[in-house]
Amino acid sequence: MTRSGLWALPRPLLLALGGLTALVLVQQQVLLRRPPRLQMLAIQPLRSGAGALDVRFSRPMQRETIAAESRIKPELSHAWFGADNAWRLLLNRTDPIQSPLQLDLAGADRRGLRVAPSRWFWDPRPTLLAVVQLKEGQQLQLQDRQGSWVPLSPVLPGIFQVEPFGDGRGVAFVSADDNGDQFVDVRHLMPRSLATDADAVGSPLVGDLERITQKPQLFAHVSSNLRGDLLVQAGRLEPGSDQLWMRSPDGRRRDLSLKVAGPIRLLPDGTGLVVPGYDGLELLSLQTLQDQASDRQTLPGSRDLRAFCTGSGRALLVRHWPDYRRSVELVIPGLAPRQIWLGEQAVMGVACDNGGERLWVVLRDSLPKTVDTLLLLDRDGKVRKQRTLEPWLMAPDSMLRFDPVSDQLLLSVISSRRAPGRIAWVDGSTLGLRIQAEPSVVSATLLPAAGRIERF
Repeated sequence: MTRSGLWALPRPLLLALGGLTALVLVQQQVLLRRPPRLQMLAIQPLRSGAGALDVRFSRPMQRETIAAESRIKPELSHAWFGADNAWRLLLNRTDPIQSPLQLDLAGADRRGLRVAPSRWFWDPRPTLLAVVQLKEGQQLQLQDRQGSWVPLSPVLPGIFQVEPFGDGRGVAFVSADDNGDQFVDVRHLMPRSLATDADAVGSPLVGDLERITQKPQLFAHVSSNLRGDLLVQAGRLEPGSDQLWMRSPDGRRRDLSLKVAGPIRLLPDGTGLVVPGYDGLELLSLQTLQDQASDRQTLPGSRDLRAFCTGSGRALLVRHWPDYRRSVELVIPGLAPRQIWLGEQAVMGVACDNGGERLWVVLRDSLPKTVDTLLLLDRDGKVRKQRTLEPWLMAPDSMLRFDPVSDQLLLSVISSRRAPGRIAWVDGSTLGLRIQAEPSVVSATLLPAAGRIERF
């Protein structure tokens, strides 16, 4: 519209347009003078260090002011990373954390305006879960921060697999009834690892128990990622009874159609899944599950996926050779698998730190007697430290788990074939072994710390 045309408009309309323009200018000035606000605080499970918090502000911030004015109590080695309004607080490897941390958050934006100081309480420690052996059967239990054990399931004839949700909001488990039929259940949990009040931080609150498979199954397997998705495999004897589906954190179900030769694992970051096939392992993207085989990444050979190094995208595989030897391989994205160990011993368990720089392998020799040996290796396969687990052996159903917060390995051990299992902790650097006297367990695992608070 030309200037002359503008003046030709009715006077009331001109006054209205002028008022709107003035209002916009006033709003701009108000926003320019408004201090930055904290919009979101969330525990980040994908990290290279002992713990991480993601922080989002309403405006781009000065890193120097955030790092200089924010405080952690007790004081721990940490660093701030990020840009603009998105930042990450990363805890370095440190002494074991015995209680929740206090974070006093402060800083200024690029205009020099300061965010309102806020105080938060954060417990990065995971929660210990165990399948406890009782006289009447087996029960899934949770150990709270006071050391007490809280039941998460009924007492059952057998519990074969326990899969904590990566977002900390539940745990899935595969159990059997007296007839040997298998079922998948989910115990919902409410994380309490992040709060504004110290008294509000604690062990997860126990929610409802939900049955995922309504009919008895011959076999079942579950897998979860750090987003909280759950993958369920199940099947019965009759043809066409095999089921494969994904369940999102909001409860939505997505049925999948894949030909598989074993248990499927979800990638920790939620981008895909690892599918065992008859010719090797296939890596599939969740976005392209219907693509042709030519679009899939395949790793040929008889290999088992054993562990993820969640902060780096790396993983550990066990390869089975035709001459009955086994090898442990470190898989780095974009590179061919790197062999870090080769031998004739049985590989009982493997684990890696978040960055894939330290690797642990439990090997079993059966002659002249059965002995389990724990190796600490670097990413090139060089043995940095080793020890036997004598007089203990890794339990048959045990997994080797790494806790980056305490820098410890978790496993379950037995003293003989018929002896009850015990929870064992191994120092990640010294390989010092500590056995928990109680309770008697079949297996143990860790539920990751989780929490997210948004402010608008």
